[in-house]
Amino acid sequence: MRRVIIAVLLSAVTLLASNGQGRTQGGEDGVEEIYVARSLRHGRVVPSDFCAPTKTGFAPALEDLLSIHSVSVRAADGRMTDTNDKSIGEMRVCIGQAMDPTVLGTYTEGQFNGIAFTGVGDCRMVRGNLPEEGLLTHRCFLALSGLPEPYVGGFLISSSLYSKTPFGAESSPPGYAQAGILIIRLWKKRMP
Repeated sequence: MRRVIIAVLLSAVTLLASNGQGRTQGGEDGVEEIYVARSLRHGRVVPSDFCAPTKTGFAPALEDLLSIHSVSVRAADGRMTDTNDKSIGEMRVCIGQAMDPTVLGTYTEGQFNGIAFTGVGDCRMVRGNLPEEGLLTHRCFLALSGLPEPYVGGFLISSSLYSKTPFGAESSPPGYAQAGILIIRLWKKRMP
């Protein structure tokens, strides 16, 4: 298992990761696990009963199906070197527009590495047509619940880029890592 260093989004926190699998602070019995991964969108459908407003808290406009993949990062400088290593999970995402057209209500159920979760939060459009025409960038925050023991909570943040080809790994124009780069933090009960 190789150790890698990556700078966390929105902070100067340093993460230790190995092909997307987190390491706990303070060893294997620590209270936090951190994972770095990539999501790929594989499908978009008219919202089903899965996205019912009584469950999500908003009127859904879209329902997406995504897979979660491990990533590889160079230990020397934290640069991502491979963004489609191994499939480690999936997510089903309900998306609905809030009052602000740049904010999307988000409800997610999924699993990664066998850890089931429910995520509730939002995604915000950051920029359109940047760095090139036809690209959209979003940032998302989901508070995680419904986790199995010994987890007590966590969150998922993402930096996403969608292109003219919104499904799969290949962007149009080419050369971008779509869809999302994820950081997942999970907290465990502290053992006495």
